[in-house]
Amino acid sequence: MTTVTVPIIVAFLWFGRDFFVPIALATLLFILTMALIERLDAATIGRTRVQRSLAYFSATALVIGLLIGLGYGVSTQAAAMGEAASKYNERLVELKSQLEGFVGTEVVASIERAVKEIDFEGFLSELAASAAGMIGNIGLIVLYLTFMIAERGAFTEKLPKLCKNEAQARQVGDILKSISIGVRQYMWINAVTSAMSATLSFVVLKFFGVDFALSLAFTVFLLNFIPNIGFFLAVAMQAIMALLQFYTLTPALIIVVIYGGGDAIIGNIIQPRMQGKSLNLSTFVVMVALAFWGMMWGGIGAFIAVPLTVVIMIVCSQIPGLQPFARLLSSDGVLPGEHSHPVSEQQGSTSRSKPKSEIEAELAAMKQELMEQKSSRNPDQES
Repeated sequence: MTTVTVPIIVAFLWFGRDFFVPIALATLLFILTMALIERLDAATIGRTRVQRSLAYFSATALVIGLLIGLGYGVSTQAAAMGEAASKYNERLVELKSQLEGFVGTEVVASIERAVKEIDFEGFLSELAASAAGMIGNIGLIVLYLTFMIAERGAFTEKLPKLCKNEAQARQVGDILKSISIGVRQYMWINAVTSAMSATLSFVVLKFFGVDFALSLAFTVFLLNFIPNIGFFLAVAMQAIMALLQFYTLTPALIIVVIYGGGDAIIGNIIQPRMQGKSLNLSTFVVMVALAFWGMMWGGIGAFIAVPLTVVIMIVCSQIPGLQPFARLLSSDGVLPGEHSHPVSEQQGSTSRSKPKSEIEAELAAMKQELMEQKSSRNPDQES
C-alpha cells in the first residue's frame, strides 16, 4: 500500500502545485492569524479587556494588510532589480577579476568562464516575473484566508456530526486542539523572531544605503523559518548584495558583523527563552524537506518546507498509528509535548509515568462513559 500510495501523493503534489501552494500559504497564515487573535483577545486596554470580535477584525485586517503591502513592495522592487541586472552582472565579473592577484590567472580564468555561463541577468528577470505573478496569488490567498477564518466556528459545529458518537467527537476534538496549540506556538514564536531579524536587516541595510532593502528584509524573514542554514543564507545574501553595489569590502564586512551578531542573539538567546526548547527536528530531515518541497513547489516550497514538516510531525504525534513516523522526523525520538522521565532501576520498567493532569482526564472520560452506558440501560430495564 505504501509503495503504491507514495508515488501517487508525490505526483498529486507536483501536478497540483498551482492549486496547493496558495492553500498551504493561506493555512500557515490562518494559523498565525489565530495565534494573533488569541494574543489580542487576552490583552487589556487599561482595565478593559479587548472584545473577541475586535480581536478577530484587528488581527485579520493586520495580516491581510501586511500581506498585500509586502506583495506590492516586493514585486515593485523585483521589477527594479530586473532592470539593474546588467549593472550587477558587470560588477560580478569585476569581482571575479580582482581575485587574480590572490589565486592566480588560471583559477580566475576558470571562474570567469563559469561566470559567463551564469545568466545572472536572466535569473533576476525571472525573479521579477515570478514576484509580479505573486500579486495574483495574493488575491487568492486573501480569499482563502478570509473564508477559513469565517468558517472556523462552523467547523466546530460540524465535528460532532462527522463522528460516530459523542466520545469519538471529544477524542477527535482533543487531538485537533493539541495539534492547533502546538502549530500555533511554533508559528507564532518563529514569526516574532523572524520579524525581529527582518527589522534588524532592514535598518542595517537602509543605514548603509544598500539597494532593495525591503526585498532583502522580507527574504530574511522567510529564511529565518529555516533552522540551521537559514541564518547563513541570510548573512550571505546581504553580504553579496553589498559586494555587488559597493567597490570596497568594508560595508559588506560591517553588515555581516552587525546583522550576524544581532541575529545570533535573537536565535540563541531570545528564541530559546520564548520557545523553551529548540526545534526538535533532525538536521537531516530539514535538508531532505528543503530538497523535497523545493523540488515540488520551487522557491516557495523551500521557504515553507520546515513549517510544513513541523505541522506534519505534530499531526503524526497526535495520532497513535503515525507516532513512529513522528519519532523518525524528530532529532531525539521525543514527541512534541512529551518529556522523558527517569526510570527506577529497582522497578526494571521502561514505561514513562503519566502526568497527573492526564490521569485525571482519563478518569473523567471513563466516568462519563459509564454514566452514558448507565443512562442508556435504564430505558430498557423500565420497558
